[in-house]
Amino acid sequence: MKLIFIYGPPAAGKLTVAEALAALIGFKVFHNHLTVDLAHAFFEFGTPAFGRYIDHLRLEAFEVAAREGVNGVIFTFVYALRWDDGFVQDVKDIVERRGGQVFFVQLVCDRETLEGRVAEESRQRFRKIKDVEKLREVLGRHELFASIPFVSSLTIDTTHTSPDEAARRIIEHYGFMCE
Repeated sequence: MKLIFIYGPPAAGKLTVAEALAALIGFKVFHNHLTVDLAHAFFEFGTPAFGRYIDHLRLEAFEVAAREGVNGVIFTFVYALRWDDGFVQDVKDIVERRGGQVFFVQLVCDRETLEGRVAEESRQRFRKIKDVEKLREVLGRHELFASIPFVSSLTIDTTHTSPDEAARRIIEHYGFMCE
């Protein structure tokens, strides 16, 4: 299995880029809010039980997809420096143990643009951050602009880069084939 691991702060365009990329290369999209919304049905956001359950759901999904021979998955994730290192390593281990590869893509964006995007209509269908104050709180609590220190990542600034252009850069950088 090939896993494209797209990470960055809220409103950087992870899901939008993932969808544009999937349309070109035919991979499945597994965006982080699929599990966030499911976990929220049982636990309060941010509680230890919520965190354990969400990690379990995601890791199990990767395990099953790799075992069942899913060719390609695009995963979106808000990475917090140090906080999420164990999870990232677990994802790598699962995919690589089954002979797959993980390709890391970091999306960055200036704060003004993030704040402008946070209230966009496209964010309303999931439990995404939808207001500027909440975004500022989250950005102040965790280091969400950092690269994952123990992997090599392609970094794309989406401030002025369209989702289609970002998808093309990922394809070109990692040598994926369009369908």
